[in-house]
Amino acid sequence: MSPSAISRPFTDGAYCPLVTPFKPDTEEVDYDALRSQVVRLANARMGIVVLGTNGEASHLSDTERAGVIRATRQALDSNGHTHIPILAGTGTGSAKETIRLTIEARDAGADYAIIIPPGYFSFAVGRDLPSLKKFFLQVLDASPLPVMIYNFPLNIASGAASGIDFDSDFVIDLAEHQNCFGVKLTCASIGKGQRIAIHTQSAAYKERHPRPFFIMPGYSDILLPALIARASGCITGTGNVIPKTIVKLYDTAVSALATGNAEQLEAARELQDLVAEADWAIVKAGIGGTKYAMDTYVQEGLGGVPRTPLPHASPAIKTMLASGLKRGLAYENSL
Repeated sequence: MSPSAISRPFTDGAYCPLVTPFKPDTEEVDYDALRSQVVRLANARMGIVVLGTNGEASHLSDTERAGVIRATRQALDSNGHTHIPILAGTGTGSAKETIRLTIEARDAGADYAIIIPPGYFSFAVGRDLPSLKKFFLQVLDASPLPVMIYNFPLNIASGAASGIDFDSDFVIDLAEHQNCFGVKLTCASIGKGQRIAIHTQSAAYKERHPRPFFIMPGYSDILLPALIARASGCITGTGNVIPKTIVKLYDTAVSALATGNAEQLEAARELQDLVAEADWAIVKAGIGGTKYAMDTYVQEGLGGVPRTPLPHASPAIKTMLASGLKRGLAYENSL
């Protein structure tokens, strides 16, 4: 099958899965706050991902999903960022509904889809690799958008896919499909990413595929070592709070690896130390804590509240964030 047509190229770099801000009194989507965050991240040169785990996609209606994408595209286009693509989460419980959501995402303005495996029936399909492969192949065949595989097994952040964890062999098989353009590895396995990269960055693979395959760790605390291991960048929720710092880390690391400059490599390592602290704080804080950090340390109302039943930040989380984000925020505010 030939790959889906694309209008805006996906590129290497640091990407942020945006939170979806909800109004405190009604829990309705705050589209004004969303647009502000989109522009803020785009101005920081961070890539845009919507309707992912951080975006509480499972809490949104189909109409709201489309509304988030349309608002994001409008914010980008009206602020001089017409070239920036939108990567939108469209995965749900069945292949049929995932395909429908992907078509609707395309119609609303998304350029690419990121799709998580169906976690609700993980007790039935979680270790049934043929069934999971059938799911993705069916989606890849029908999707009007290029698809990124989203690997998110159970960990401290959440169990978005109910423990389903793909190994490198599984991802490499899917990477041979012409409509599969990348993988997000929120399993934090650098070795897995490197094995996938060995395959997808080979001359033989490139001869078979007209566009690159992107390997994106789901955390920024491993960005430097992941780049050394052939990763393409990262997709990090911590970008909601310190986007300029993470982009600076990415730029410094890429330059150091390209030139072999020891001073730049040391600068990248020092930035990675700082980002690792902040990333861990955000992971422990969860979605409610991330939204609190945005409202408290970035701009009031930017993050909003989570939808019930996700918890708001507790006093302990707030105290932890004040300490865990201190160095990161100081550096962010200096840029």
